[in-house]
Amino acid sequence: MRALRRHLVPGFVLSLYHYMKAGARISPSARVQLTSKISFGNKTVVKSFVIVQTSGGEMRFGRECALSSFSHFSTGAGDVIIGDYVRIAPNCTIVGGTKSTTRRAVKIVDQPEVEPNGITIGDDVLIGANSVILPAAQIGTGAVIGAGSLVQGRIPDYAIAVGRPARVIGHRDG
Repeated sequence: MRALRRHLVPGFVLSLYHYMKAGARISPSARVQLTSKISFGNKTVVKSFVIVQTSGGEMRFGRECALSSFSHFSTGAGDVIIGDYVRIAPNCTIVGGTKSTTRRAVKIVDQPEVEPNGITIGDDVLIGANSVILPAAQIGTGAVIGAGSLVQGRIPDYAIAVGRPARVIGHRDG
């Protein structure tokens, strides 16, 4: 059923649906899974070739977010919650779940998901191009994530973090 909804509903229909429902502007060339588990806040913009999908958890985008081209957003069993006024640059990956890989006798595809921790991103966050946000990440309000960073764990409010793994190198002035 999910595959049918993904491939049979034209992009412009999904764009119109999300605009009517929440005032979100979704490019017809973005791929947004049609499900009640994905929601967009008013005036959120989803650019071309963005992929938004869920594998069980909820995915919520706040008001006036901007999701740039070629980014991929996916939940596992945990929720991915993104606050208001968040800016996500091109080619970012936000993945809220992962499979266990410990049992050699069981194919990876058949192994259970690791604990459903999800991801939380606060309000007014900037995530630089080519960044990856892993399960259980918590990015505080007003944080800036440098281009190419890998975020796992907690980034405090108003912190500036860069690197693989991301480390705090400063804080935004008040």
